[in-house]
Amino acid sequence: MSESPARKPSVIKKRFPWGWLILGIIGVGVAVAMLAAKGAPMTVAVSSSTVFKAGERNPLVTASGYLVARTRATLSSKVLGRVSWLGVQEGSRVVKGQVLARLESPDLAAARDQVKAQLDQAKVDLDRAVKLQAQGIQDVATVDRLRSQKLTLEAQLAYQNALLDSMELKAPFSGVVTQKLSEVGETVAPGSAGGANAINAILVMADFDTLEVEVEVNEASIAKLSKGMPAEVRVDALDGQGPRSVLKGRLREIYPSSNRQKAVVIVRVAFVDKDPLLVPDMGAKVTFLGDAFAQEVVVLGREQVKKYEGKTFAWVVENGLAVQKFVTVKAENPIGLEVSGLAKDAQLIVAPPDSLKPGAKVKVKG
Repeated sequence: MSESPARKPSVIKKRFPWGWLILGIIGVGVAVAMLAAKGAPMTVAVSSSTVFKAGERNPLVTASGYLVARTRATLSSKVLGRVSWLGVQEGSRVVKGQVLARLESPDLAAARDQVKAQLDQAKVDLDRAVKLQAQGIQDVATVDRLRSQKLTLEAQLAYQNALLDSMELKAPFSGVVTQKLSEVGETVAPGSAGGANAINAILVMADFDTLEVEVEVNEASIAKLSKGMPAEVRVDALDGQGPRSVLKGRLREIYPSSNRQKAVVIVRVAFVDKDPLLVPDMGAKVTFLGDAFAQEVVVLGREQVKKYEGKTFAWVVENGLAVQKFVTVKAENPIGLEVSGLAKDAQLIVAPPDSLKPGAKVKVKG
């Protein structure tokens, strides 16, 4: 029992030096790691500039919108009735005057047949009376009365045929059925509201040959546009399809009105090049093109152009180092800033950090 207190101090004295040694090794490791990290190159992403060759058109305004058909109609019946036959489906191609649907009309057909029978009898009576008049047997008044009766029945037959014709829905123009709103057996009525909101309508059709892009252009940019100017149309559905993804267009119309809430003007762009995959309501982006460039032009993104002490520059990678390349901004377009003083094949640093210094070591990502 007396030896245990004497042993404790000796054990403690032996352990303390080892603890300090371990702490020292850890501290040296941290310091070496910090120095290594400080000297390591910064990893950056790079991109190339956009280059317009001489003769290519200058992009002036960019706007987004949707494909619409200039010729489009929601078709309703002329009278109240029940659909007895429907000859089309969504996607059916029809020609002008083609019968698309019919309504039940047995009562109208019976009334027409009745008038037709009366007209046939009136013709026989008139012919007989005319022959008797020639023989001096029939009087003129009777012949005139029968002739008037025949004309009246002919008018009634024409009216009955018109009623029967109104029970058929015919295509007002050649196009494609885009939506079927009624089925056989449903009761329909004349549309009390136009467009896609028509009540009890039968179907919707559009002429795909009149497809165009409707975009909203900011009021501040509308002065740059003019009727007939060329444009490039990029349809979202054709993205990644190579040459098909960029279609040629032409500004067809600038609407003579403005939206006061959004401060935009509606502009319609007609297709010069068309694609069979295009359908209404597809999203699209339109770039309106101005005059052609007289010489080759380099365009940088706005985030790639920096300013320091009144000078404009861009960060590029040269021989593994970050270098400031001073440039002159000549103009601006929807893609970015047109600059001079920069090689078109320069490796531009994407989103350079504020801590980046000239001459700093950098490593290109990927």
